[in-house]
Amino acid sequence: MKNIIIAIVLCCFASTTLAETITILNNGKVGGSFNARSQMYKDGLEARGFQVEFENIGKIGQAVKIFKETDKPTIMVYSTNQVYKQDLFHTQDNFVLLEYEQPMWICKTLDSLDKSGKVTVAHGKGYETDIIKKVLGTDIVLVPYKNSSAILNGILAGDVDAAVNNQGKSLKYEASGQGTCEASSVLPVMQATVIGKNIDVKQMREVLLAVTYDDKFANYHSSRKLARPTASAEQELQNINQKQKGWKIN
Repeated sequence: MKNIIIAIVLCCFASTTLAETITILNNGKVGGSFNARSQMYKDGLEARGFQVEFENIGKIGQAVKIFKETDKPTIMVYSTNQVYKQDLFHTQDNFVLLEYEQPMWICKTLDSLDKSGKVTVAHGKGYETDIIKKVLGTDIVLVPYKNSSAILNGILAGDVDAAVNNQGKSLKYEASGQGTCEASSVLPVMQATVIGKNIDVKQMREVLLAVTYDDKFANYHSSRKLARPTASAEQELQNINQKQKGWKIN
């Protein structure tokens, strides 16, 4: 009986010591892709036995500051359109995975197609406005929105004439019949990534890759027609470091 009790205690001890704690910095707001992705990674990690400390930061700049300073095992969803603005780049030490990549889209209301004069253009607060002006010209009025859902709601309400948005929300607008959308061949490609700190990035990559094949993630990617890479970590990082240069302001 004594041996049985000891065995039970050891099993319980092993199960608690094997459980890992990871912090997720949620740098997005409700309705945005950063928030949605952060929530899905949280659910996937918890389903695999991780103890997740989920910090709702809500602002990319603040989250990046915490990420740079933290000494806790931490992961954060990220994207290549932020690297120059936030001065936080993908490296061998912090890169976990490239989740998907997509072109940026430009949508226009039907009423704006023949409009003369300045056109109001919605965009995300984190976008580099100089890059948008390079593509759309300077005869525009840029209107910043907090996230992709807010951009979609703004153009659906007719508050702006046009919008620069991600693929998923642009396809939704196009389906509404209120305007036209097309993928930009000039704007840089946006790549959605995950970065980490104070972790074994190779081990975390294997875990998170498995999470991205959960039903929630699979539905998220397929409904937005998001292109998923199939490459090694080294190839993905090389791809990112090449394409993110398009977001640099000269």
